[in-house]
Amino acid sequence: MRVISGIYKGRQLFTPKDLSVRPTTDKVRNAVFSVLFDAVDGANVLDLFCGTGSYGIEAISRGAGKAVFVDTDVTFVKKNLKDMEDFTETIKGDVTKILPVLTGKFDIIFIDPPYGEYPPEKLLNIISSGELLAVDGTIVFEESFRSPFDIANTDFFIENEKKYGDTKIFFIKAGGGDK
Repeated sequence: MRVISGIYKGRQLFTPKDLSVRPTTDKVRNAVFSVLFDAVDGANVLDLFCGTGSYGIEAISRGAGKAVFVDTDVTFVKKNLKDMEDFTETIKGDVTKILPVLTGKFDIIFIDPPYGEYPPEKLLNIISSGELLAVDGTIVFEESFRSPFDIANTDFFIENEKKYGDTKIFFIKAGGGDK
């Protein structure tokens, strides 16, 4: 795994040798950032279930202003954040317990949980309750195409979705759309 573009382009990312983390492939990350494009510049980013930190690190490399990484195991993300400590923060803990106590607004929120283990509706409602998504912000939710993805009872709508192999990426916005 490597950083695809930006100031850290080509930088290798530490990954576990076992299957404890499922890092997002370069192909999928590149596609996601092609959709986000200019939204990354100067953005305040939240990377949930960050694993290696590939989403947030890619955002920093492409010009995001700050990134916050949250996961129960932050070993690999901390290794991968070398020389980025001034504009990153790492929080170790259960995402569902950390989200309600986070403050601030995030322009981009990456959510990449273990496939099928966290109902999207639950996570989105916690984000909504904490008012964590900035106006015009985007949530990028990665899930298996086999897992159910219901967000009907939330304040969000799916603006766009893409499928890459077994992976499905949902680009989610607050209110105003067809829920």
